[in-house]
Amino acid sequence: MNILFTHFPFIGDESWRAAEASECAAEQDKFHDYEQTIFLNWNGENDGAYSDANLMAFADSVGLNLDQFDDCFNSGKYLSKIKTDQADGLAAGVNSTPTLFLNGVNIGGSRSYPAYQFMLEEALAEVDG
Repeated sequence: MNILFTHFPFIGDESWRAAEASECAAEQDKFHDYEQTIFLNWNGENDGAYSDANLMAFADSVGLNLDQFDDCFNSGKYLSKIKTDQADGLAAGVNSTPTLFLNGVNIGGSRSYPAYQFMLEEALAEVDG
């Protein structure tokens, strides 16, 4: 099974900066720790949760090398990748986050764990079948 994470910043500058920051965390093999921290600290659209200062504090909290993170974060080097991810999401009908696809089918993002578990087990059974 493969899991592919793509960015879909759509709620303003903070979501773009958070996406860039998560790519910089990935350079240090901490993408999942960082993105979990981002989602756990969301407090509303453009309310300051993803200010540059907070994104730097999140980097510190997950144990990133802060000099390396800061250099990456301020370089803008992942902006084109994030723009491509967003365009691909729009083309695939994404309109919110999280949005999950299973075998290329949009299964949304607001279901219970048992619902996702059922869908995953069903898809795995088809592969093993």
